[in-house]
Parts: sequence; structure tokens; C-alpha cells
Amino acid sequence: MAALWTADPQLAQQLEEQLEHEPYAIEASRSGAPTVALLTADGRKIHLHSRYEPLEEARKLIDRAQTDQKAVFCVHGFGLGYHVENLFERASTEAMILVLESDLRLLRTAFEHRDFSKLISSGRVMFITQDDRGRLLLRLNAYQAMISAGLEFVVHAPSLQLQDEFHRRMQTVMSEFVAYCRTSLNTVILNGQRTAENIARNIGWYVGTGSLSRLAGRHAKQPAIIVSAGPSLRKNRHLLTEAAGRSVIIAVQTTLAPLLEMGIEPDYVTSLDYHDICTRFFERLPSSLKTELIAEPKASSAVLKLYPGPMTILGNDFAEKLVREMKLTKPSLRAGATVAHLAFYLAEHMGCDPIIFVGQDLAFSDGLCYTPGTSYEDVWRPELGRFCTMEMRQWEHIVRERPILRKIEDWQGRAIYTEERLFAYLQQFERDFAVSGARIIDATEGGAKKRGAEAMSLREALDAFCRRPLERAARGEKSALCVDRFGECIESLSRRRDEARKIAQIGRETAELLKEVSGCLEAPEKANRVIAKIDAVKARMHELNDCYEAITQLTQHTELVRFQSDRAIAASRVSGVEKQRRQLARDIVNVQGIIAAAERFEALMEEVMAGMRQWQDRVKDGEVRA
Repeated sequence: MAALWTADPQLAQQLEEQLEHEPYAIEASRSGAPTVALLTADGRKIHLHSRYEPLEEARKLIDRAQTDQKAVFCVHGFGLGYHVENLFERASTEAMILVLESDLRLLRTAFEHRDFSKLISSGRVMFITQDDRGRLLLRLNAYQAMISAGLEFVVHAPSLQLQDEFHRRMQTVMSEFVAYCRTSLNTVILNGQRTAENIARNIGWYVGTGSLSRLAGRHAKQPAIIVSAGPSLRKNRHLLTEAAGRSVIIAVQTTLAPLLEMGIEPDYVTSLDYHDICTRFFERLPSSLKTELIAEPKASSAVLKLYPGPMTILGNDFAEKLVREMKLTKPSLRAGATVAHLAFYLAEHMGCDPIIFVGQDLAFSDGLCYTPGTSYEDVWRPELGRFCTMEMRQWEHIVRERPILRKIEDWQGRAIYTEERLFAYLQQFERDFAVSGARIIDATEGGAKKRGAEAMSLREALDAFCRRPLERAARGEKSALCVDRFGECIESLSRRRDEARKIAQIGRETAELLKEVSGCLEAPEKANRVIAKIDAVKARMHELNDCYEAITQLTQHTELVRFQSDRAIAASRVSGVEKQRRQLARDIVNVQGIIAAAERFEALMEEVMAGMRQWQDRVKDGEVRA
């Protein structure tokens, strides 16, 4: 219990409360190890462990687990913990074990008769006793990479007979979380290089626009309405005209043009997508637009060039590393997967309460993927004809996702289809709602059920929270991009280019030395001499660590391969020369990835500097507004 109070105080407190009740009766097995028998819901008596050899039974169960490959194990049922102990000893010293057990009286019984302090103190065993999706997401969020690298379910069959419903629910929750982890990780890897390139190309806007700090608490205790483009928006968007001036309206980029057509000028619009195709959401906007664009620096530079209104660029670690001598330290918001997440974090930053969602379906309501009237229909319109209607195009878009479709619960408790990416976005929202200090209202009137949000109609939300005109600061005019510090920026980028060149050269030297070591592992003295040279090279690299960290943003896949290799080596439990051989092979692949990334980074800095100098010249010549 002392170990548990340190590792999981909430569970420790729950078990302390169990002391008021008697533990389950323990029986001695033939081998002397204790076992326990419990009754099922229909009155059958089930022994949780063998009446003869509980330890041998546990060993056979874990023999089937891939302890030499997997990084995370999800164990259905704890019993008296024999199989969990066996798994703990045989799995990698880095492996995580998630124990799903809802019977606190059983845990109390196990802890009274057997010592699990070593497992608990290791920090590698987590007990999950409740079907609380929001809290579970928070607890497991730090282990996303490990879970995506490989999770295996270990089923203690007697526990399933006793708590079948709990374990079926948790099987679904954990499978969904694994899908969420893989989707999130794949997004980071696939978009990593493009994101870094966009941030670099947007460094002029980053340096020359205002800071998010001026918006902190600006709309404290004022209601915010986040308008997304889900299919259900068509049901209630006409009511948004009543919300203008009585709430803070935050549009995701897809809904800006439709709202303007309705005569509603949102207070803010969010953008974070890296692809140039997003420019279609910002075409033909009025030059007098006062809606403020809140954009992540990874957003397409084409959007920033096109936008006619005021603009704020969020802080970003990669951007700060590029121009660290300038000490900008611009504040940022939490990282979100979509523009709707960004809008939610913005509302929280500005102190809005309640935060009301409209058009946030996160599912395919009424056989549609987008609300009618958005620019997606403009893209599809040339394809329309007698045998291809807009409704057919919407449905075809859904059907194409058939391999990743899944059925979930909608806002009214009915079944509805979504797909894996939308489901990952839903889980992120539920995680955010669980820790938000604001009241969250889901006024979408359709789509997925969102745990942590209170469902009501938009009519009800407007009547309850948006009855009075808001007092607000004057809305911004078009921001003048300040080029006064472009010279400093170019100087910083020049330093990063030179540092990248050095890193690439150090990488080439390191790769040759690693190959030399791998060829003389059987001759320790010779290998040690080469390793000493590598240590000297590492010292040179350490001096360039800030630039090195920026360069790794261009090679996320290499980082993932290294992470997976580390987990595989740990799980294999190899030692000696074989372990060294595997580590060297891992390091050579990693260094080759760093060399390629450094060369790309150097070329990128040259490109960005050339663009900024051209920008300065155009301002001097009066071709563009400063």
C-alpha cells in the first residue's frame, strides 16, 4: 500500500475504503500457493487459479504472449496476480502492463496475501478499475508511441466469466485507443517534414505579426460559439444571426465564407492545415474583413499571403529554434489535430465560458460528410450531371472510407458511422473536455456523442447564454507586417544553415566510425579506440544541439525507427556482442537519416533567406505593403 500511495493515490484510497469489508476467502492449492473461488452472476463457482499449480498455470498463459516483441501488454483480469508477476519478469524492462480489473475487493484480497510492491514501485504496472474513457485517455496519453509500437492483450479467462460486461467494454475502449495512437503517430510522421518546411517558409509572418498574449482573457466569462462544417450545421445555422454580437463567434476555416454570405462576420477564424488546397477557404474575401485569423505557423504560406484581415501567428518551438537569437518567445496553444481543436483552445485562452459547439458532428450524420454550402461543393460541382448529384458525391466520399469506418453512439444514443480519423479527433476532444475549466455545450444536434459535453439544441443554448450584447474591445484592422527585424531574422537563419552544414559533416564522420566499430566487436581494444573517437565527435555535435533538434523535425520517420529499434532490443533481452551489434546497426541507420535531414535543412534555410531578401526589396520598392 505504501508503494501504491506513491504510484496511484486514487486507487490506494479506494482500497483503504475496502478495509471496512471482509476480503474474499482464500484456499490453499496443492502446491501451497493460494487461490480464490468466486461466484458468477448465475451462481456458478469459479476458481480464478488452478487448485493444483497456480504458478505453472500462469507460466503457460504467459508463454503465449510475445514478450520478446511487444512494448505494452493489456491484461484482462488480475486474480491473485500470478500471471501479471510472470509477465513482469519475462517482458522487457521497459514494457508497460495495463491491468484491467474492476473488482476492488479482489485487489484488496490479492494485496493482503501477496507482495506486489516491486511491480507497483517500478511504475510499469498500471491498474485500470473503471470504464472512465476521459480519465483513461489522460493516463495513457504519455504512452502513445509505445502503444502504437505494439500492444498485446493477455486474457485471464476466469476473470472474463466473472466480469464479462466490464471486459468487453474495456476491450472496445483499448482497441479504439490503439487506433487513435496509430492515427496520431502516422499523422506526425507523414506531415513532419512538410510541417517543418511550412514553418520555415512562414518565418517572416512569425517575426512580423503580433503575439497571442494580447488575447489572453480578452473575452473572460463571455460565451463562445465554435462553428464547424459538419452535416448538422444545415439544421441550425440560421440561428447564428442571433448570436452575432451576443457571443464570440469562432469559425473554422471551412465555414468562414458561408458565414460571411449569411451576413455574419465571425470574430476569429482558425487555420492550421499545411496544404495549399486550403486557400479555397479564403478566396474572394472582402478587403475590409475584420475577422482575425489565428493560425499555426505550419499553415500553408499561400493562406497567409491571401488573407486580407488581421492576423496572429501562434508560438512554435521549431520557429523559436530557427531564430533563437531574436528571443521572441511567442506564446502558443496546445497542439490540436484540427482547426476545431485550435478554435477550442483559443476560446479557453481568451477565457470564454461556456464554449458552445455547432456543426461538430465527427460522424456521418444523415449520410453526409460536410454541410451543404461549403467550398467542398465548389470542388465537386464540375463533376455533377444527370447521373451524379451532390448527394451522390457526398455518399461516395463516405463509402471510399469503408475500410476505416466504425459504428459508434450518436448524441441521442443511436448507432452512427464515423471513421478512424474522425474518431481520433473525438477522443482528443473528450480528453480535452475532461480537464477544461469551462462549461462545454454540444449544440450540434447531430453526430457523435461527446463525453464531457452537455448536449442541447442551439435554440436552448442561445436562450440560456447569449441573451445580452457583449462588451468587447474594438476589432482589429488589417495588420501591417513589420519587416523591421527581417535583417536579424536572416542573420539567425544564416547561422542555422552553417550549423546544419557542420552537423552533416559530423554525421558522415560518425557513420564511418560506427561501421569501423561494427567490424571489430570481437577485438575489444581496437573497438574501444574507435569508440573514443566517436565520443570526441559527439562532443562537437553537443555544441550544435539546438540546431540538431530542429533538424530532427525533418526526419520524424527516422526517430520512430530508432524508437522501435530500442524497444525491440530491450524486449529481446539479448546481451554482450549481439546487443552491441544490434545497437550499432540501429545507430548507423539513425545517423544516415540525420545526414539526409541536415542537407535538406541547409537547402531550406537558403530558400527561406532568399525569399525574405526578395520580400525586403519589394517593400523598399513599394510593390507590397509593409
